[in-house]
Amino acid sequence: MLVQELIMDEMNPIPADKLTELYRLVRQFRLGLVEGQPMPDDKYLLRKQKIVYHEPFEPVVLADWDVLK
Repeated sequence: MLVQELIMDEMNPIPADKLTELYRLVRQFRLGLVEGQPMPDDKYLLRKQKIVYHEPFEPVVLADWDVLK
């Protein structure tokens, strides 16, 4: 059995109201392949974000630690 046939067999039981969502997923995947760029991973939104440390070498005040209260 070809992979395309396996995919089609998996799609048969999908309800009609979910087909639009499936189409968007397949299209986004296909466009990612065409453009040669990896698909965006929304799971890790903070990746590649600049990290800014405010006063990184200042001592931590004991009163600032809520866990100790």
